[in-house]
Amino acid sequence: CESPVVRQEWRSLPLSNRQEYIDSVLCLMEKDSQVQPGSRRYVDFAYAHTREGAIVHYAAGFLPWHRYFIHVFETALRSECGYRGYWDWTLDASDLASSPIWDGTSGFGGDGESDDEGGIFGGRCVTDGPFANSTRYWRSKSNGEGFDILEFPHCLSRGFANGDKKESLQARITLDAIETVLNQPTYLDFFDDLEVRTHNAIPQFIRGDFYGMTAPNDPVFFLHHAQVDRLWWIWQQKDPMNRMMEYLGPAENTRLHPDGATATPP
Repeated sequence: CESPVVRQEWRSLPLSNRQEYIDSVLCLMEKDSQVQPGSRRYVDFAYAHTREGAIVHYAAGFLPWHRYFIHVFETALRSECGYRGYWDWTLDASDLASSPIWDGTSGFGGDGESDDEGGIFGGRCVTDGPFANSTRYWRSKSNGEGFDILEFPHCLSRGFANGDKKESLQARITLDAIETVLNQPTYLDFFDDLEVRTHNAIPQFIRGDFYGMTAPNDPVFFLHHAQVDRLWWIWQQKDPMNRMMEYLGPAENTRLHPDGATATPP
């Protein structure tokens, strides 16, 4: 790869570039779906994440599958709508709810409204920012086991955790916590720790659409997974001769197939 695309952390982007990214996401929301007539191109990604991606969660394929998935989304932003970035949530570990990612003008809008019950999975309708009062077409049947998808029009929803729950989730994304994950010696230990402890902290904080397998309904999903991919890259670069090809773990989602086979490098 001679000219790799470089992702920048969200708050390091000039306001004009943030707006370009948001405009590109809005552009995908206006294009026709390639999956469901009457739906939109953007929500194809929520559909794919549920129907195709469910099997790789809690499995060895979690990191490489999402690396490719984010690449496909970013390619769509550039090739179909003219537009990259990640959200380094370690910078917000002291107060996730105050992150500039939630800014209503230069970000993705904030928490759902407390008096609105139109959301899913403990979320409420987002009423500020560029995606306010927007409709999502798919939802997974549950946020646990059973990843079948339903056609279920609803508002983009969030329901930020608070109190002790919020504090415990934030403790999982501090620099010290991330360093512990990055020090895991094998791919199996690393991906398991990164997915279950670190990665899961964000959907468990945001909730709403982000809490189910149709999490790509929330545009913040893609910046979150770009950060997860970044941490995998950092871990790989600690020993690139071995780790760029290191791959071992369950072949399928252990929540769905607890006795499944082991995946090994091709």
